[in-house]
Amino acid sequence: MKRFGMHVFILVGLVLLITMPTIGLMNYLNASAETSRTYENTKVGGVDISGMTTDEASLRLNQAIEDFNTLPFSVNLMNGTLIDIAKDVVSFDVAKTLASIEEPGNYPLEATIDEMRVAPYIENQPVTESMLIPLMKEAASNLNSTLTLEQIAKENEVVASFTVSQTPAIQSVLDRMNGLELTAGDIFSLKAFGEDMDVLTKLGPSFYRMFAATPFEILERVPHTKLPSGVELGYDVKIDVRSNFAVQNRETSTYTMLVLYEGNTATVQLLGQPFSNAYETRIEEVMTVPYPKVIRFSSALPSGTSTVTQTGKTGQTGKLYRIIVKNDTETTELLGFDFYEPTPEIVTKSSVPAEGPAPSEPVIPTFPDDEVEEDEKDEPPVLNEDPSEQGAVG
Repeated sequence: MKRFGMHVFILVGLVLLITMPTIGLMNYLNASAETSRTYENTKVGGVDISGMTTDEASLRLNQAIEDFNTLPFSVNLMNGTLIDIAKDVVSFDVAKTLASIEEPGNYPLEATIDEMRVAPYIENQPVTESMLIPLMKEAASNLNSTLTLEQIAKENEVVASFTVSQTPAIQSVLDRMNGLELTAGDIFSLKAFGEDMDVLTKLGPSFYRMFAATPFEILERVPHTKLPSGVELGYDVKIDVRSNFAVQNRETSTYTMLVLYEGNTATVQLLGQPFSNAYETRIEEVMTVPYPKVIRFSSALPSGTSTVTQTGKTGQTGKLYRIIVKNDTETTELLGFDFYEPTPEIVTKSSVPAEGPAPSEPVIPTFPDDEVEEDEKDEPPVLNEDPSEQGAVG
């Protein structure tokens, strides 16, 4: 039994002794054939390697890569901005490229883009990594240093947009969302991009108007109690500690938020696959609510006077509908019903009673018993001299 095992061991050793050199020889011959092969009518990354062996082609391609790396990528963004990206973000695999060539033709170089190194170059720029990386890889594979982002227009379109006046506070908010990608099911929350509630409130109506004309679902939207000045009825949005504006991507495609600045304006674009249906918005059932008149009384006002202490203002009501057009057929979706109650007119009147006429002197009546008797008639004058004592007249 031991002899049998020994014989098997010896037999296996002999087989290996014979086959190993054979396998090694075959590998050597294959490698030698691969190295000695020449490429006919073949270009790699735009470099002609026809008539070259693998070693010669590898040397030629590495030289071309060195020349390629002397200049940065020059990227032309959609808003006309040019940014330079250093070539250390790209790496090549020449050996893998040459090994994949089986017949004459044009082949790209195997290239890899380091997304982590690209990120700082596109911060606060109207472009995302998912939009730029494929274009950079394609350009690098063909040893092309210049690329423009307009090439993506073949697959993506601006499906919705709006323009607002630019201020430092508004730009700060928009910069945070520039390049935001909304994949299927993602939620866009306006409060996630700033702490200044007044600025977010100013931007709220514009975002509401944009998303209302898309299939995105409106998850949260709160109006004011009074329609703010400059805001169209139906698009009012209030942002505070308890209120927010949020939407959700109900499509299967990914959409990107881009911000383009020009002069004193900022344009926000929603970029992605065109929607299968057409969307628009419409304000309907708009009505004016008359204001009531309230009368109050005050003793501080002079008697008989009044003043309007609060001007009346009519209220408003209206409904915002999303109109969905499919095959020339319209369907509607109610997005919001806004009601702003009227402001009553308040009139304050004096509560002081009116003054009577000025008092006059009292009249005392007279009666007959109280009349003064008339003086008796005057008597003839009394003479003091005696007439008898006067002399006779002769």
